[in-house]
Amino acid sequence: MLHHKFIGNSESNQVIIFLHEGLGCIEMWRDYPEQLCNKLNCRGLIYDLKLENKEIILYGHSDGGSIALIYASKYPNQVKSVITEAAHVFVEDVTLAGIAPAKEAFLQGKLDGLKKYHGNHYVEVFNAWVDIWNDPDFRDWNIEAELKQITCLQLVIQGVNDEYGTLKQVESIANHTKGQSTRFTPDNCGHAPFKELTTEVLKEVEAFVKNI
Repeated sequence: MLHHKFIGNSESNQVIIFLHEGLGCIEMWRDYPEQLCNKLNCRGLIYDLKLENKEIILYGHSDGGSIALIYASKYPNQVKSVITEAAHVFVEDVTLAGIAPAKEAFLQGKLDGLKKYHGNHYVEVFNAWVDIWNDPDFRDWNIEAELKQITCLQLVIQGVNDEYGTLKQVESIANHTKGQSTRFTPDNCGHAPFKELTTEVLKEVEAFVKNI
């Protein structure tokens, strides 16, 4: 059974679908989706379902951003717009370098908080995330060809100090997609802008969605 949660105005014809990062879950979005949907008076769905007769906006963080882009490339007529935070479209050295200290922190018990969200499977979830990124065959993973099929509008968000990716990801999304891209690259911000700069990100997303 797919785990999901509906939020916001059930009568709205506009739905934002939130796709979490590789180590994420519904709860790790915190109250950010509710804040955004309340500001926009729209419907929200935290996770991935197909909805009929709705204006779908995909909102993906990290790996969820990559999934949102892939979906928009395969089903361009189903997606109104895409919002990504720290999405990956190819593998960078900084990504792999960022995983190394995360693995060490996990071994030291510093990431045991994941158990709160993933229960007894948190070790499996973490190891799966580490293993796929460190797999030599994954080094050449790249979705830039798929980006060329994206025709919808995009809001591309990435912190300048993201420990898992550089602004080259933003440039690639903007340069390869056919739809117009709006960029928001705040300073003094890491991998999760919606957590680190909630007020600023809410403002940018609200303006973007209202101007679609």
